[in-house]
Amino acid sequence: MASPVTRGRPRDWRVGAQAPNNAAQLRRRQIINETKPCQCPRCLKNCAGVSRYCGPHRDLASQRGDPVARLPARNELPIFRKAITLYLATDPVKAQRITGDLKALETLKTLPPSFMLGPGDIHPKLPQIAKAHGLLANWQHKDRRTYTEAVTHALALMGWMAVYYGGPAGGLWENRERFLCTRAGALLGDFHKTMGSTTMRKEVSGATHRHLGRDFTKHAREIYGASFWSSPVSTSDGQEMTILDYAKAALRAAKLL
Repeated sequence: MASPVTRGRPRDWRVGAQAPNNAAQLRRRQIINETKPCQCPRCLKNCAGVSRYCGPHRDLASQRGDPVARLPARNELPIFRKAITLYLATDPVKAQRITGDLKALETLKTLPPSFMLGPGDIHPKLPQIAKAHGLLANWQHKDRRTYTEAVTHALALMGWMAVYYGGPAGGLWENRERFLCTRAGALLGDFHKTMGSTTMRKEVSGATHRHLGRDFTKHAREIYGASFWSSPVSTSDGQEMTILDYAKAALRAAKLL
């Protein structure tokens, strides 16, 4: 697949030129693939298009990253974010290092206001990378939010998945990273513009959210460490546990696990 044209502002970027026989090759793959059964457990339908899943499961997999996993509940993720804050409060040296790394990352990843995109800028020839840059610029300048928030959210999601994904929340193991990246990028929402009492919205695809989420999860692992949720902590009564165990205890206390 040809690389997209990325000159100027994101609204001016365009998808790359496709091979002349691309449509015919895709159609041949589709015909063969649609004779295969959907790979979602207990589904009796055939695959749709070139996906591993039938139509309904394909759409869920595209938008959510996994066709069967439920999304994190609103009151679950705050417990993981609180656990991150409490853990860093016990180690001032590590907290100072992480704060410095996040500050440097914030400077590096802050986009210019001219990169913002509105619903009217979205069209079929706009590549995913342009939509991802535009959505991030909207988040930073229109919503007044930070890249650090997105990285912290991705870290909290990693903890949530260690507790829920594949268990209480369901999910297919092969979609684990895809689900994580999609949900991490979904924090940035969609394209919207308010005119008077009317709000125009353009829904963002799962592919665009994944494009953003891959960076958020990568930076969370680099800054906090890939084994962050296995870090040891001590309770007030001297009991040894990991930070993930601590989060699980808080979830059970809140009757969320």
